[in-house]
Amino acid sequence: MKLRASQCNAGDQHVSPSYYFTLYKKFQILDHVPEGTAHGTVAGIAGFTLATPKDVFAGSNRGALLGATSAASPLWAVLNSRAIGNNYPTPVYIGGVNWPTMPIGSPAGWSDFQVSAPAPKLVSVFADWINAGKPNDTPAGVIAGMPPPIQGGLDAGVVPFVCSMPGNDGIRPGAVPADFWATSLIFLVDPATGATANPSTLAASSEYYVVAVVGNRGDANGGRFAAVPGETIEVTGWVMVWNSGMSPAVQLPPLSNLDVLAIGGVYEQYFLNAGRYDVVGFRLPVQTVFDGLVKAIGESGVDLGGLTPQDWVHAEGAHLCAKVLIRTASQSWPTLGSTPVIERRIAQKNLAPFAIDLSVTNPDPAIHWENFMVGDVIEFLTGAALFDEELGRHRLQLHAELAKAMEIFLAIPPRSFIRWIAKPKLEGFEKLGAGEAQKLHPPFEGAIVLANRDKRCDRIAGFGQGVPGDVTGCPVPPRRTEARPGWRADGRAGYGDAEDRPPATMLHA
Repeated sequence: MKLRASQCNAGDQHVSPSYYFTLYKKFQILDHVPEGTAHGTVAGIAGFTLATPKDVFAGSNRGALLGATSAASPLWAVLNSRAIGNNYPTPVYIGGVNWPTMPIGSPAGWSDFQVSAPAPKLVSVFADWINAGKPNDTPAGVIAGMPPPIQGGLDAGVVPFVCSMPGNDGIRPGAVPADFWATSLIFLVDPATGATANPSTLAASSEYYVVAVVGNRGDANGGRFAAVPGETIEVTGWVMVWNSGMSPAVQLPPLSNLDVLAIGGVYEQYFLNAGRYDVVGFRLPVQTVFDGLVKAIGESGVDLGGLTPQDWVHAEGAHLCAKVLIRTASQSWPTLGSTPVIERRIAQKNLAPFAIDLSVTNPDPAIHWENFMVGDVIEFLTGAALFDEELGRHRLQLHAELAKAMEIFLAIPPRSFIRWIAKPKLEGFEKLGAGEAQKLHPPFEGAIVLANRDKRCDRIAGFGQGVPGDVTGCPVPPRRTEARPGWRADGRAGYGDAEDRPPATMLHA
């Protein structure tokens, strides 16, 4: 298998600049929030503060800061005055009031966001947002769920992490649950309102933000715009299908980009103080992400057993998996296949499935198949198999709650079976004859089908699993199946006994 990443182009849909992530976070830098002076204090200056995102809408003792248009908005006008060459306190006359040109002096960020920034620059993006109706996309619900500051016991330096559960303090290994894909503080957010969204499916015409809670377990303030500049903190967001570490992935555009059409770059966390938390955000235009995933899967060379990439993404039960990675500039990125149980710099959340506009015909209503991918990310990314023959060997454990009389089948594309399955290690499963296998209507053409008729089976890798009968009416409905990669006793990922280690692939039957 090969891992192929595709970038997501947000330009296919009309999008507005983000108030909270694109503008407010930059206003904090310009108005001294990191150092807690000037407009960065609770009281502010002239009644104007940027201590909270609602302050821009609240105004100042001179009057409202925002108007119906950019030209009628004093906050935009004073910044624009500076952008065209005026300095403080050159007056700007708006709404019968004189407002002083801002910012004063050369605060950190003015050069980066305005003077030296490529187009579009901060002031023009601010105007675009005002003229788009000033949507307030502050993710208030996600912010309210951030843990309180970490009290004591901080690690040395800047130690960023992504929260894999409520109250996560960044300790690894710690109390991160095995089902971290359900507990991580990663959410879909409505760009128009900032409200947390829980769609049953992802419609083609929709766009969401992927918002994650990050923290700093270190005793030093991080970020190049901290009061005392620290290490740069970078964050990336990825989505893939079926929660598989080896699945082709699409990188999401960061909301810190001034250019809403940009497809590259990382989200920069401007400052993250010791023991504190914040939220980061990425765009998720559904249609574009879907197109990107189909393309990435098609280019990956993965054996889909006769399915088209679009069939694979649309297959029953397929859901979108979001992964958020964080690092300091001196660190390498954690791999997409890292487990959050031991790697604090990555978190994962299973989101909703794509909406299926065209119905998918089940080849046999008497059997329910689930498709999934398995593979070794570490071996692929590092080439470590050249030095350790055990790398790439997996022990697959299937955990299913079924009626005793029921069986589990594994269907494997023939090319994958020949190449990857260690036949001498095949225990517990019986290989069915071609005729008997085809009667089950497996999801792949010419698939090798294995039947679990020996309950000792725990050493098989497969790509499709099935249970006979109408799953909606079986006596004990299949609730959950997990595919677990092996681990070594020393904790190295991917090899040896799996036992109590976290599952790498979650399948819903």
